[in-house]
Amino acid sequence: QQYIAHHRESINQQANTKNMGLFRMPSSAQLAIIGVVLSMYALYVEHKVEHLEEDEDFTALCDIEAISASCSSVFQLPEGKMLSYFGLIPHDHVLDVPNAALGVIYYTYILILSSMMPVLVTQIIASMALCSSLFLAYKLTILKELCILCWTTHVLNATLWWKTSQFASHHITNKDKTKQE
Repeated sequence: QQYIAHHRESINQQANTKNMGLFRMPSSAQLAIIGVVLSMYALYVEHKVEHLEEDEDFTALCDIEAISASCSSVFQLPEGKMLSYFGLIPHDHVLDVPNAALGVIYYTYILILSSMMPVLVTQIIASMALCSSLFLAYKLTILKELCILCWTTHVLNATLWWKTSQFASHHITNKDKTKQE
């Protein structure tokens, strides 16, 4: 029932946004697909840089010298593996995965599982993703590093958090109305 209500609400929102001109907020699924693609590319870049042959030359699409942007160098920072950075997992442990792997898990959850899970669970997970993004954005600013791919995922996480918050708020309001009737 929650799944059907979510999709009915999504259809209503799409109908209401048709008259908004050129801009229409993408759905959570569209944002999650973009997030999966960006996270998979980030994993590819990290893997490629870590396993680069001595004579091999590699430049990631997100390494743009003209604007001093380098995602490949940012991915190599200690903060690139937040679980070990915060001491939650020992360094070089099998679960000491890059942030991009956590991103793939998060965006896949949003894409596939979030509609089947309690709203509160999804809101907590989206809040954790947002907190991670806020921390990493702060670190990028302090270190004066420009990572376009990173900033794009931070915007995605903030937008997904906002969308899940709106859905949770709407869900709670409708639940309260149903109890009153």
